[in-house]
Amino acid sequence: AVNHFYADYDSRLELSVSPGFSSDGVTVFHASAGVDPKKSSDSGITFTEMNMPLGQGERIVYWSEDTQDENLIFAGTNSGLLVTNDKGVTWSRTQAPALFAKGTFIDHENGQTIVYHATEDEILKSTDLAQSFTSFYNPTKKIRMFTAGRDSQGITFAISDDDGNGACAWAMAYINEWGQNSVNQNLDTCGYVWIKKNQGSFTKTTQAVGDHFKMAANDSQTIYVTGGKLWIRQYGTKVHLSEDGGSSWDLKLHQLNWDTIPFEPWPQSKIEYSAVAIDVGWWDDGYESFEINKLNSSEIAGAGWFFLHHSFNKGNFWNAPFTQMKDAGVPTYGKRWQTQGIEVISVYNIKHHPTQKDLIYAATADIGGMVSDDNGETFRLCKAKYNSNYDYAFDPNNTNLVYAASGNSHDYPITWHAGAIKSNGGIYQSNDRGMSWTRLTPSNSTWNRQFLSIAYDHRRNTLYGGTHGYGIARSTDNGSTWNWLNNGLPSGDRIIPQLTIDPDNGNMYAMLAGDYGVWSNRSKTGIYYLDVVNGSTTWQLLRTTVHYPPEADSGYKVWWYPIKFAVDFKDPQRNTLWLVDYENNGNWLMTGVWKSTDRGLNWHRKVQFTHPSGIEIDPSDSDTIYVSGFHELNGQWGNGGQMFTTDGGETWKKNLTPNLQHNGFNSMIDPTNPDNIFYTYFGGGILKGPNPTRKPAAVKLETVD
Repeated sequence: AVNHFYADYDSRLELSVSPGFSSDGVTVFHASAGVDPKKSSDSGITFTEMNMPLGQGERIVYWSEDTQDENLIFAGTNSGLLVTNDKGVTWSRTQAPALFAKGTFIDHENGQTIVYHATEDEILKSTDLAQSFTSFYNPTKKIRMFTAGRDSQGITFAISDDDGNGACAWAMAYINEWGQNSVNQNLDTCGYVWIKKNQGSFTKTTQAVGDHFKMAANDSQTIYVTGGKLWIRQYGTKVHLSEDGGSSWDLKLHQLNWDTIPFEPWPQSKIEYSAVAIDVGWWDDGYESFEINKLNSSEIAGAGWFFLHHSFNKGNFWNAPFTQMKDAGVPTYGKRWQTQGIEVISVYNIKHHPTQKDLIYAATADIGGMVSDDNGETFRLCKAKYNSNYDYAFDPNNTNLVYAASGNSHDYPITWHAGAIKSNGGIYQSNDRGMSWTRLTPSNSTWNRQFLSIAYDHRRNTLYGGTHGYGIARSTDNGSTWNWLNNGLPSGDRIIPQLTIDPDNGNMYAMLAGDYGVWSNRSKTGIYYLDVVNGSTTWQLLRTTVHYPPEADSGYKVWWYPIKFAVDFKDPQRNTLWLVDYENNGNWLMTGVWKSTDRGLNWHRKVQFTHPSGIEIDPSDSDTIYVSGFHELNGQWGNGGQMFTTDGGETWKKNLTPNLQHNGFNSMIDPTNPDNIFYTYFGGGILKGPNPTRKPAAVKLETVD
């Protein structure tokens, strides 16, 4: 991953723009959500800011390089066209109209450089590197996209019009099934392909095009079109190819064919199947980005929400480069895979089995979860049922048994997901390490709800489940029957993001988060304790006085949204407690890492942290604490990322070693080698790197004031 301090990402995928390149093969251009443009001169390892004269609200929508002049690059925007003649050192605005750029092609003919540039109203031509333009073509309909290519057979120009009613008329047949709004979106992102060869006129073809329209600069005959991600029936994943300049078209990819019953994926003889495709499903609707090698039309790649596929032979076979199967035989359900580093899923947390340390489970969004029995070298998917496995619990005496908290709504606690949600979900059990699952909570209106946390007391055969709004469920017969155990908790929405069991005796600890959106339980949030040993059925809040941070501004309230905690189980009295809370109710810079040394009688903030989402005590040293969370790189609002202390919270440092800093979720010390740490991310998968407390010379640190 490119380091976030060099080039950040933006989750607004509809504004994303693919990287740009100089034809030197080294220089890379990046603009997050089309703004904050940066350049790399070392093949993407580091990036520096570029001074581009973008206007108010202007954003880059594509880059267009000259394949023969490494210094010449254009940037099309939503209101014009910019150019650099020195590989991005300086940029200037061209004389192209201040309209949404629809495509730019740099042509070389008889030693002359000609720039063709399209807006929705016309194609323009320039013979002086875009310092002036003349009109080249005025269409009868709006231009949605423009591309071109030249070779020994001459030049071919290709445009898409906006006649979605004609080109995608097939969508109207499904209006009752999909609804008027979905069909309208389909029609609005569709049009016909028009072709002009050499000195001929633009001629309309029968081929429809959605979001992407690609040609190599040195090939006049090869044209690719894709469907649109707003197209219904997953027609957006279609890729059509013409090898005769638009005269005929062949379907080269359709990830999941809705026209068959049951739905049929693209044949395995033509595409490399992946873990997600086999174990979860082909649920992409289209391509967020689709690119072509500008000097080799055989090489193409498209990325959606779940999949990245590329082809080296014009779509005759598609590779899935994000995973590699490491099992014998052909790809089938339950196989082991090895990551290639680009699974950009959200991973809430990661846990290891207490007696088999190389057996680890990752709780993830969208694909459910993952399990590895070789400490992360390979993995299997282990989705219980719904979108997310949020948490796991284990029986220390049985390495095959695992319990999961599952839910159908992802991304807790990001933005509105922090509120109470009545979504499908439940508690599940697997006796074969996640290969198959059995639902334990009943599937009825009371129990079919999202669970965020789980704990298992193997001594008493008791399960606990924390819900996303209704409190804590308990089963004393290994999941056969369930009852609510909310005595001592406040009324209203009870969000329980964490349950932790005392490994020595089975006593229970639970986190009650804030009731986001209602904000009525602030004085009752925090860690709750259940004295199981003595038979208590009432939770006790371990919170007496939360001391106002002396360095904070006055006038705020504390603990609107505590989210995670840690208990020092090396402390015989269990007096040392840690807690992190999350800023989401105008409590500016009031959140952070809190510590109690008297079992909750007094709490003191040890460091400010704006959006923490995970905290862990070093198993070998109770004074070493690791905290993970979001870091607002652009606004520099408070502390975030990866932080740690080695003196019980008196001083803190930032660990800047992980390349991903903006979107931290959690961390876990490598149970087989404490010199390493696993880091989990929102939309960034899992990284493993050096433990900053073990190898200080090998990591980059920053002291926190």
